[in-house]
Amino acid sequence: MMPWWFWILLWAVLALATLVFLGLCALHLYRKFMVMFDEVTTAGDALSLPPGEALEEDLGGRPRPPAGTAVLFRSRDAARREYDAGKQARRTARRERRIAGKHRRGQAQRVGDLYRRDVD
Repeated sequence: MMPWWFWILLWAVLALATLVFLGLCALHLYRKFMVMFDEVTTAGDALSLPPGEALEEDLGGRPRPPAGTAVLFRSRDAARREYDAGKQARRTARRERRIAGKHRRGQAQRVGDLYRRDVD
């Protein structure tokens, strides 16, 4: 039979070893998290654009649409006319990009695209 102080020493060593093991696991996870955070930050910086650049690219050079209270209190007919005009402008721009892309690649053009281009 072992003396009583041996049991206290044994459990103290086991508890200390457990705490050291948990501390090392926490340190390992912290380091992995910091590496992942740095990679996410780097990827976010690589993918982000300056604040106004994305909007201007999406608008295709058109003026920025109204926002805020000016949009809330305008008439329904004016909003519909603006929407329809924007829709037509987007269609025309899309058609022009398609025609230019096909011309650049040396592909045949759609007859409908060429006809509508003259009509618009």
